[in-house]
Order: sequence, then structure tokens, then C-alpha cells
Amino acid sequence: MEGLEAAIRRIPDLTYWKRMFQMWHEWERQDSGRTVVWIGSDITQGVVPVEKEERLWRDVTGWCYQQLAQLCDRVDRVWCGLAERMK
Repeated sequence: MEGLEAAIRRIPDLTYWKRMFQMWHEWERQDSGRTVVWIGSDITQGVVPVEKEERLWRDVTGWCYQQLAQLCDRVDRVWCGLAERMK
């Protein structure tokens, strides 16, 4: 799934996303030929937004990425075109 941060913006509910991630994780585990790839932009760095809604989006996105990292077998970060395996 690409654009995860945009999806989180539409539904900034950590509980909802935990359930979704778990559902996809279980779906992937049911068949060895299945692979779920999550792609999201890191919006959690830089200047903290003034608007409450923007801060919530930023926080929930960071928490969601932490949840995903715990579930995933592999985590990569690409920064300025350079890939780094984190897990």
C-alpha cells in the first residue's frame, strides 16, 4: 500500500490502524506466496505544525509506523535516494 500517510490523514485513529495492520498481517501469513508492502512518507520530522489537526496527523502517523515496524519482518528506510535496512 503506497501513500500510507495520506490514508492515515483521512482516518487518524490509531486503534483503527492497529486492527487494519493486524488483519493484513494475518492475511499475509495465511499463504507463503503473499507479501504486503507498506510505503509511507515520514512526515514526523521537521517543524511541528501549529494546527492541532496537523499535529494529530503527524503523531498518529508516527505511532502507526511504529506498529508496522513491530509487525514487519523487514523494514527499509529510503532517505535522499539511499536505502537503509532497519530491520
